[in-house]
Amino acid sequence: MTSPTAADWVIGRGLLGNPVARALPRAPLRRSGSWGDDAAAIEDLAEGLRALYATPSDQYRVFWCAGSGVTSSSADSLSREEAVFSAFVGMFAELPEDLRRRTVVFLASSVGGAYAGNPSPPFSERSLATPASAYGQTKLAMEEALGAAVAASGLRGFVGRITNLYGPGQKLGKRQGLISVVCETYLTRQAATIYVSLDTLRDYIFEDDAAAVIVAGAARAGSLARGSTALKIIGAGRAVSIGELVATIERVRGRRALVAYGPGNASGQALDLRVQSEQWTDLQSLVTTSLPVGIDAVFQAMLQTVARGPWAADAP
Repeated sequence: MTSPTAADWVIGRGLLGNPVARALPRAPLRRSGSWGDDAAAIEDLAEGLRALYATPSDQYRVFWCAGSGVTSSSADSLSREEAVFSAFVGMFAELPEDLRRRTVVFLASSVGGAYAGNPSPPFSERSLATPASAYGQTKLAMEEALGAAVAASGLRGFVGRITNLYGPGQKLGKRQGLISVVCETYLTRQAATIYVSLDTLRDYIFEDDAAAVIVAGAARAGSLARGSTALKIIGAGRAVSIGELVATIERVRGRRALVAYGPGNASGQALDLRVQSEQWTDLQSLVTTSLPVGIDAVFQAMLQTVARGPWAADAP
């Protein structure tokens, strides 16, 4: 039996959206949104939805990989992000039934957002979601909005709670993720400051590995009962301490990183975020990038960025 062809729309670019787009068998719809203006963003999303369904297809898949919120984001900016997403998933109710039954919607969510307040790792999909910040509360509210829209409209949903994502898509100069921040010290000669305990445990998953799981999971979600939403934790399956992470970066680069340690505000941060997914465990075979290989890919991408434009310091 042949697999149905799908028309795909990836919402969001950057660290997750671009790898998901690359992992798809055919080029997806890509439309930029006016994210600084909520009303304009909602209209852009409505136009994107019309463009998606203008393409005849056996199946339609929407990958929500957008979002600029982080643990330290203000409650106001997070609530606006949630409102835009809720307005978007509410649009599916207006579609003809024939289109809704052929639609899968994926939402990128967060392990840290969901479980930061739960003191009992490792976390599985059955673990109690206990947010410890407005960021976590927002991610769970978005999950609930998707689940409600899927149930009401007869769609199929897929939520991926992702661990610490990293890769070449991390933006140079934006201090996006600890791996890129530490790697950047080899280029800038400026120390990075780490404000959490070196015993802090995190699971780091390479961008292309996460994308492979997301695309495979979305394909599988097409076989769910209508109105159902699947939840999966997406991670490497191996947690490392911050101290071990820095040591691994130093081994990859062959010399010490410029890292300083200081007290900071760890609000919303958990000491231990080990995970053990129990949903669609066979998809774990798609996670193939070792931490040293992934770290080297991040640094090599940084070198290429430096080579293409001015930088504050020469590369080593």
